Amino acid sequence: MKSPWLPVAGLAFALTLTGCGGPPSNNDAERALAVLLTQSGAGQITDIQEFQLSGCVEAKDMEGYRCDTTGKVSIDIGGQQVPVPVSKNLRYAKESGTWRAYAK
Repeated sequence: MKSPWLPVAGLAFALTLTGCGGPPSNNDAERALAVLLTQSGAGQITDIQEFQLSGCVEAKDMEGYRCDTTGKVSIDIGGQQVPVPVSKNLRYAKESGTWRAYAK
């Protein structure tokens, strides 16, 4: 005789696996920030240093996670490397398997 809890346990396990992703890793978020800045017209991102995510929480207004994002971004402007400090709460959402960063 099969246990009546077996299907329930299997369903709970499957939901846990599909819903577990959590916020982006530092590497994924760093790549997403570089894409956001490049697409916004900030210039060519040449380097990101001291990148850090903290305080990530699920976004309430949209999909994804809101994270405090800090670091130093080097942007190439006319052949000059211009360091720009970053300290902003950004939303990160996974789309088609890739993390994207949003300023709003």
